[in-house]
Amino acid sequence: MDIYDIARKSGYSIATVSRVINNSANVSTKARETIMKVIAENDYSPNRVARSLATNESSLIGIIVPDIRKYFEREFAYELEKRLQDRGYMALLGDSGSDLINKKKYLDLYLANKVDGIICVGSSFEEEDFYAYLLKIAEKIPIAMINSNPIKKSDNISYVYIDEIDAMDQALSHLHSKGYKHPIFVSLEQANETRSYITKKAGFIEALGFIFPDVDYVEYGIRDIDNDMRGLYKFLKKNPHIDAICFEQDYLAVQAFKYFVEHRIDIPAELAMIGFDNIDVTDYSSKKITSIDQNISLQAEITVNNLIELTKGNILSENSTIVKAKLIVKETT
Repeated sequence: MDIYDIARKSGYSIATVSRVINNSANVSTKARETIMKVIAENDYSPNRVARSLATNESSLIGIIVPDIRKYFEREFAYELEKRLQDRGYMALLGDSGSDLINKKKYLDLYLANKVDGIICVGSSFEEEDFYAYLLKIAEKIPIAMINSNPIKKSDNISYVYIDEIDAMDQALSHLHSKGYKHPIFVSLEQANETRSYITKKAGFIEALGFIFPDVDYVEYGIRDIDNDMRGLYKFLKKNPHIDAICFEQDYLAVQAFKYFVEHRIDIPAELAMIGFDNIDVTDYSSKKITSIDQNISLQAEITVNNLIELTKGNILSENSTIVKAKLIVKETT
């Protein structure tokens, strides 16, 4: 069916049908209603926007990630899109980067394309200015946030995130059970501290106090993953009592493992290593790196289910969901 068929079936001219499809104001109420009915009954869609005009639904979901090159964002995009397709939705994927203006542009783009909902992947979307804008958008369409747990919440936003506190407890409990005595926390220095980083750090400090009460908290920050491993190596040599590291991210753990092996540190005999995210690369090193798995598939399932409920106009009984992470023990502990 094309625009000519719509005109013939509705009894109106092609010009009138075109004005309705393009949402022009110069159309009578009766003509608009008649043409809309024909469009809906025949599932006509020159594009998805026209379909949304007829049914008030586009079957489109907008997904925003800060950096699609990273494992966390890439895997979530895949898992989300797969589940959305199973539910009859198509996804529009935007790689926003860290620029605030660019992030807002994607929200505006999705609104213009009349998406049924938006999913933001990553704790960086809790940034104050962006989140304030997101709250305004949530007044118009439902939103889901992954790895975010802001203080101010909206009933039209679903929040799904893992329990980093428990995850760090699992990591330090495991190190203690294996006989390690002086763990430290190694993080990636960033301009803006994310909720994920803050919670991981808090979880490490809390677990350290309970499990290693005589050990002082030590955090070593990495600014440049490719160039700062030498400094970490020197720091460990100056502090030989340190025998274990919990890394904020697997990318740090993988780079560190390579550097340490090249400099003849015996892992895990001299130094235990635990990463965070359980990315696939942790299984490709000469020794598989112990890591914390975020259960991405479950988070994606909950996110899609919650968002679809919101698109139907339903109120979630609980719009914040905490997912338990799992320590995957491998060869570096």
